[in-house]
Amino acid sequence: MKLLSMRLIAPLAALLIAAGCATGPKPPAAPWTPSELVFELSGRDPIEGFNRSMFAVTDFGMNYVVDPLGRVYTSILPRPAIEKFNNLCVNLEFPTRAFSCLLRAEFKGSWDELCRFLINTTIGIAGLFDPAGAWFEIYSTESDFGQTFAAWGIGPGCTLILPFMSTLNVRDGIASLFDMAFDIKTYIPYAGYATALNRMVVAHRVYEKTVKGSQDKYRTFHEMALLRRHLLLKMFFYRAQNAAAEARAAGVEPELPPDVPPAIKPREYRALWRTIPGYRPQSPVLDSMRVAMFQAQNNDDPWYFRLSVFNSDFEKKCDEREIRLAGEGSPELEYGFWEAELPEGAPEPKGQFVADLDGRRPDKLLILLPGIGGNYFGGTALALAELFHRNGWAVAALDSTFTWQFYEATGGRLPGFLPRDGENVRRAIELVLNDLKEAGLFDPASTRVALMGYSFGAMHTLKVAQLEARSGERLGIDRYVAINPPVDLRYAMKQADRLAGTGAEWDAQKAAETVLGIAGKAMGALTQSYPPCDPENPGEKPVNYTIPLTQEEADYIAALYFKMSMRGVLLSAHRDRGLAGLSTPYSWSGRAALYREVDKLGFEDYAEKIIGPDLAPLTLEELYAASTLRNFAPALEKNQKVRVVHNYDDFLLSDDDREFLDRTFGSRLTWFDHGGHLGNLYVTSVQETLLEMATAPEPEPLIEKAQK
Repeated sequence: MKLLSMRLIAPLAALLIAAGCATGPKPPAAPWTPSELVFELSGRDPIEGFNRSMFAVTDFGMNYVVDPLGRVYTSILPRPAIEKFNNLCVNLEFPTRAFSCLLRAEFKGSWDELCRFLINTTIGIAGLFDPAGAWFEIYSTESDFGQTFAAWGIGPGCTLILPFMSTLNVRDGIASLFDMAFDIKTYIPYAGYATALNRMVVAHRVYEKTVKGSQDKYRTFHEMALLRRHLLLKMFFYRAQNAAAEARAAGVEPELPPDVPPAIKPREYRALWRTIPGYRPQSPVLDSMRVAMFQAQNNDDPWYFRLSVFNSDFEKKCDEREIRLAGEGSPELEYGFWEAELPEGAPEPKGQFVADLDGRRPDKLLILLPGIGGNYFGGTALALAELFHRNGWAVAALDSTFTWQFYEATGGRLPGFLPRDGENVRRAIELVLNDLKEAGLFDPASTRVALMGYSFGAMHTLKVAQLEARSGERLGIDRYVAINPPVDLRYAMKQADRLAGTGAEWDAQKAAETVLGIAGKAMGALTQSYPPCDPENPGEKPVNYTIPLTQEEADYIAALYFKMSMRGVLLSAHRDRGLAGLSTPYSWSGRAALYREVDKLGFEDYAEKIIGPDLAPLTLEELYAASTLRNFAPALEKNQKVRVVHNYDDFLLSDDDREFLDRTFGSRLTWFDHGGHLGNLYVTSVQETLLEMATAPEPEPLIEKAQK
């Protein structure tokens, strides 16, 4: 069925040129906040209400149409069959890419597309396979007529979102009609429907990962899609693939940071000291970003897509359960649970619970608390959960208190005040244990329980340890493990806000170019699969674990991450009750101004303008004093169930903080000389340390524990 006649091209071109002139006013100088960057890249969104409605149609369709259809489709057809059909469809779109390159004088790109079509159509069996890329290193330009019109100087017009369309503005929306006119599939009956089903199923996983956990799915989708679109406009991926191929042909290897000698333990320190020979540190902030290289190893089934009933990904094994922190009628808080698996070949246990007397049933439960803004399904939480699950543990992972989900589940209690956060986390853990017990998944009389948190979640872990030590009715936690906990929340906030000054002197163009360059490098380097690293035994073909960013770029993206972590909580709270610290009202159909105000808030602003008034008559100084580990140091010093692992060069620690940690925990603390903030979790020696720390001594006799 022909979806577009060539006769429409001339009048549509005139309409496109008119739309291209409808650009918004120039954004302010130095737009480093996320909202200002979005404004610089996409212009105004004057029909935001319409766009949100259209996106809601897409979201509904992905959840309630594509999801159920995809479960059937991907269970009948394995991943290779679906991917090969997608290759065939891409091959038939060759004229769109070739002519769009030709019309903007990208002659090499047009030639490459012609070569790819001829090679893949013949050697690749009608395009089912891609020998052009795999054997001859001839890569697709991913070009379309939207790129051509942009190269001709036609502006994007306003933001325009349409259901199930990847276009983001008027220019690209009209250009998509030209794309279809040059697409061979347009003239093959029913080919469009088959392609749409196949592609939506393939895209479902990426879409789900993009918007899952977002407080504002429309905004998240728009921001992520906008970054990718602008990289395509620059032909970033095509040029990067060609540059990498040229480097391989010339035998050029990526430049690694110099291998520095291990840091020496300060003479007065009492804690354990471990070095990572061959780690090759870059800087505390750059090293912190290596946390992205700590990944779940069994999270990409090569045979079936995620929707398939046969998929075996670790994330797919997660049992998503709910608890109610604020009682009946309150919003549910989801948590993830992975039941411990029996050793291979072991007989099935008899009865509901069987103690681990003959190796038939694992008897260890890990409760995991993420860092600021982290969810139970986030990358670091998944990787830690899989690490322990692989070693015989059952794992229950919660959201951070600093998420909009946790905020709403508590009935609207703003996070950031450690005593209150600690009480909320302890209550959540109690409900999780009760839920698992009622479901027959946890037996308190025969199971060792370890509580582990990282970063902000590590502070909560230590706070729960203090609350448990003084509580009459305890949860039965045998070990507390804190990974890289900040000591003083105020100092950590100052460090995060300091990074926010990066790029203050840039103009709009410089900021946009920087964030696009970072996004391109991240998509190229940080989306790869990284195995656990043993720097002392790198193997025959060592993996490059360095971050391909400059120090300025690293500071910039770290500041953006910290900013984004506050968004969900602030938007939910402002919607529900109107925050005194925000002057822009909440609106469903127009939030651009509110986002600009929210994104300008730093962590100290949050403390002073948002949570401070919420805790009145408590003063700001009292808030800060209560949100430091020093506030309950004697309890931590005496608690023999607590273990801490930290990196000496963590940029969220001051020198006084390091001395405090060493003095307080002594031999229960293990220092690693390098790693920044969480940036060495992918190293095997660090992982082994965490496993050792979580393993408590032999528990009390089961009868005595049950009586407690």
